[in-house]
Amino acid sequence: MADIYRLFAARLKERRIRLNMTQRELGELLGYSEKTVSKWESGAAIAPSAVLPQLAAALKTDINSLLLEGENHYFLGIDGGGTKTELALSDEGGNIIRTVTLEGCNPVDVGFAKTREILTRGIGEVVGDISTASVFCFAGIAGGITGTNREKIRGLLSEFGFVDFNNGSDAENAVASALGDSDGTVVIIGTGTIAFTKKGRTLTRHGGWGYLFEEGGSGFAIGRDAVMHTLGCEERREADALSEAIAARLGGSALGSLGELYEGGKRKIASLAPVVLDLAGEGVEAAVDILKKNMAAIARLIESTDTGEKSQAIVITGGLCARADILFPLIKSALNTPSKYNVKAAENPPICGALILAKRLKGGTPC
Repeated sequence: MADIYRLFAARLKERRIRLNMTQRELGELLGYSEKTVSKWESGAAIAPSAVLPQLAAALKTDINSLLLEGENHYFLGIDGGGTKTELALSDEGGNIIRTVTLEGCNPVDVGFAKTREILTRGIGEVVGDISTASVFCFAGIAGGITGTNREKIRGLLSEFGFVDFNNGSDAENAVASALGDSDGTVVIIGTGTIAFTKKGRTLTRHGGWGYLFEEGGSGFAIGRDAVMHTLGCEERREADALSEAIAARLGGSALGSLGELYEGGKRKIASLAPVVLDLAGEGVEAAVDILKKNMAAIARLIESTDTGEKSQAIVITGGLCARADILFPLIKSALNTPSKYNVKAAENPPICGALILAKRLKGGTPC
């Protein structure tokens, strides 16, 4: 009975807040006091059955949506990176109901106020008219465990009235998506780079020191090298295909765009990486050289995960894996012992890992 009270309370509060209604206003519609509505929302009491139709009408829902016994549950996964934030909602059968993609929400980059705004907007859009009181949520956010950010994000998620929720780093999404419950090594190549080796319940981290200290291999490092190449070309007045493409993406010269690049930071610079990848695919020498340099850094990151096995599987995930056809041969050629490492791309994107972790909150089988 206590669980019924708690779930009813969460559903009631969620609907009232969504309608921008105070406890007093709801009570006046029903002929009850603000104190009584507060008791319902605290789980100390449940509304009498006779008032449920009126209560459901006031909240613009139905009685079945307020009484949660036997209700289907939903799973919300959030993958917040440095460049973009993906949200996906699935049902208990693993069917994706809705997805939303917004700008990056790393609180270290954009500040927590912006993170709050992005997550609040994204959750509202992806959940839609489904009550959050029937939703289990996991949010893996880049920068989400730095300093007090875990507690801040947890506090934000607590405001939505989810059945249950948890939050951590976006790396947790990537590992869950790539490995599930299996052991192995995951290398994440996105705005930044990091690797994890999972053995049982032990997760060993490799790299991931942030763009100021990483050796290379990330979207930021590739974009930075492309800007440096373009600045050099402009200084020498020797334009080539890469410098022209970067200038075109910037909407002007690299030198004239420096202020914008500094203001936009690593996300703005990382957004230039696809230009390099596309031109490398066309055989443009300067672009290929930048990727060779950066994939050599990824090869060294892979070798730092050496588990001592004769053959080690390496699963690579992250935004840059969309061009695995270009990157993986360069990584393999830079390895000192290529035969030791079986490099492959993750079958599913990190957002699938967030859904897996959301479903684990209910104790379900990973979707």
